[in-house]
Amino acid sequence: MASNILIAVSGSISAYKIADVVSELTKQGHSVQCLATPSALQFVTPLVLETLSGRPVRSALFGPGVTGTEHIDLARWADLFVVAPATANTMAKLALGLADDLMSTVALATQAPILIAPAMNTVMWDNPVVQQHAATLAGRGAQFIAPASGVLACGEVGMGKLAPVDTIVAAINDALAGPRQDLAGTTVLITAGPTTSPIDAVRYITNHSTGRMGAAMAEQALCRGASVRYVLGIDKGVVRPIPPPQAAERLTLVEVHTAEQMAAAALAFLPQVDGVIATAAVLDYRVATPASNKLKRVSQAMALDMVPSVDVLKALKQAATGQWFLGFAAETDDVEGNGLGKLQSKDLDFLFANRVAATGQTSSTGFSVSTNGGVLFARSGQATALPVMSKSDLAGRLWDLIK
Repeated sequence: MASNILIAVSGSISAYKIADVVSELTKQGHSVQCLATPSALQFVTPLVLETLSGRPVRSALFGPGVTGTEHIDLARWADLFVVAPATANTMAKLALGLADDLMSTVALATQAPILIAPAMNTVMWDNPVVQQHAATLAGRGAQFIAPASGVLACGEVGMGKLAPVDTIVAAINDALAGPRQDLAGTTVLITAGPTTSPIDAVRYITNHSTGRMGAAMAEQALCRGASVRYVLGIDKGVVRPIPPPQAAERLTLVEVHTAEQMAAAALAFLPQVDGVIATAAVLDYRVATPASNKLKRVSQAMALDMVPSVDVLKALKQAATGQWFLGFAAETDDVEGNGLGKLQSKDLDFLFANRVAATGQTSSTGFSVSTNGGVLFARSGQATALPVMSKSDLAGRLWDLIK
């Protein structure tokens, strides 16, 4: 069905790609109106967008030909408000509710769904304040088209490229159609984040997991209608899932520290769920006898007595009463061999294996990064390779494959 689409273009080198987005949408019968920030006009000329959309580009908040209610008229006209490319500055304005240009004023006035396609340098995208603004916008119901990974305009390689044109067009059509509810009626248990093991009253052992992959799996499930029982191991920097509007009541979150606490919480939820997704990075060993006080510095070497901690996934599988299971395996070497071995040894329905960085190295997959990729193994013997993409996009692909 043809729709009215507002596309706000902000000042990124990737602004030129929006011409192809506008062209494709108009070919599909949609009515497209482009807005442009003053910075955007440094990268793309209004004539290009006007020719392709058949409508004058709007950019001025004041001046000749600008009515006092233009921002309201545009806001009410739109069935969907798209910000592409969205710079860090534009995202900050939207998150903080600033309104000092036509784009941000229309954004405050519209009641249409908002779809945001960020584009910026990797360092900027990973900056905590940018991620906080993204989380704020997502919490208010904005949808995101995750940036792609590749060679950036500055020559660096990383996450931050504007998503491909066909991805943006598909996301726009999906947003107009409304969220899929293909998981409605399903209840899933997700374990996520790290576990910790205390050494004494103030020190503990943990790993680099932030829980971002588990949060992405939960957010995708909630968007698609599922209910989620979420057991999160917490530590500094851990990521919690942000439910979409009207889905908060379908998320039950319990925070834990140790593997033993995670197992107890997850086992309590198990009878309520249809399936289990085990993304948590559970410590395989714990300190046998943590000191109740703070250990003092000594000049001699100190040895810790380590014993195996509870195998959370194994405990859940042994207690299962027909639930399906998806496990995750983070490996530094022989990713496929070790992943397939875990699928078989733990008797899982699915296992996603990905590489994590070895000591002293970096990786675009695994812990503490916003991207992931690897191989999904199925009990049937099928193996599906999934390229590096945002963890949100990967979560969507995994749900498509297992649902």
